[in-house]
Amino acid sequence: RTMSQKLSFEGLEVRPNLEDRGRKKKHAGPLDAKTKELHKKKRKDLNKRMKRYSRGEKMKTKPIEDKRLKHTMKRNEKEIHQASESAVRAEILLTEDAGYLEAEGMERTWRFKQKDIAKEVDVRTKDKIFNLDMKFGPYFMDFTREGRYVLLGGKKGHLSVFEWKKFNLQTEFHVQETIRDVSLLHNHTMFAVAQKKYVYIYDNSGIELHCLRHHTDINRLEFLPYHFLLASIGKTGYLKYQDTSTGTIISQHRTKLGDCGVMVQNPRNAVLCLGHRNGTVTMWSPSMSDPLVKMLCHRAPL
Repeated sequence: RTMSQKLSFEGLEVRPNLEDRGRKKKHAGPLDAKTKELHKKKRKDLNKRMKRYSRGEKMKTKPIEDKRLKHTMKRNEKEIHQASESAVRAEILLTEDAGYLEAEGMERTWRFKQKDIAKEVDVRTKDKIFNLDMKFGPYFMDFTREGRYVLLGGKKGHLSVFEWKKFNLQTEFHVQETIRDVSLLHNHTMFAVAQKKYVYIYDNSGIELHCLRHHTDINRLEFLPYHFLLASIGKTGYLKYQDTSTGTIISQHRTKLGDCGVMVQNPRNAVLCLGHRNGTVTMWSPSMSDPLVKMLCHRAPL
């Protein structure tokens, strides 16, 4: 046995090495003035670049009395700050700048033609340029979330789904009826079409799967991919949400603003924005019977 061990009834107990006693841990020395100034400058530049990814002003948690809510809000603010900082630090991986149009002198960007743009871009971009001669327009279109497939619907009844990069046609047929809007559902295999009276759902082979008779005189369609909800708005002024997994209407709201022809969704929170004939914009969610926001944006119809 050595000096660092002793015999006990429970077994051997190892004592700390006597040679390590008296040694002091080494600590880093204080930073010099130049290093401090450099760190301060880098942090200032980082905070300036993080403003581009900001989600608004930081929430004040001092007035909150509930401890659990206060802790949750602090954690959310910390996660937002970390996400913004990670996005800024990842900018170094983006080696290419986004394309843009720059007008010189008296030029106007809206006067640029596709032929003029095609002459100035690189070869890969030129390969993605194509023209389609469509005779049943005007057309409504929708892309899948990965941007691979496109759905085209002509007002005079023409429908087609194809893979636009390879020009691989999935389906093409004519419904012999007026089309007011189209929307792809989960992927390119199913899509909804707002026709003259009802909304119909087809598959990628052109077979009619469902006829949604509760959606009448529809002008616009929107599909919420993370909620599996198909939303519609039309001449009746009713905003309807239908669950595509069960086939039931989970909610319908009366806008009280008449015919509506403008509807888009916020992809961040799935809130629907409606533009009405009196220049009013309203925002809706399926769980609220009243609009989340209602504001007068324009004197003319939207």
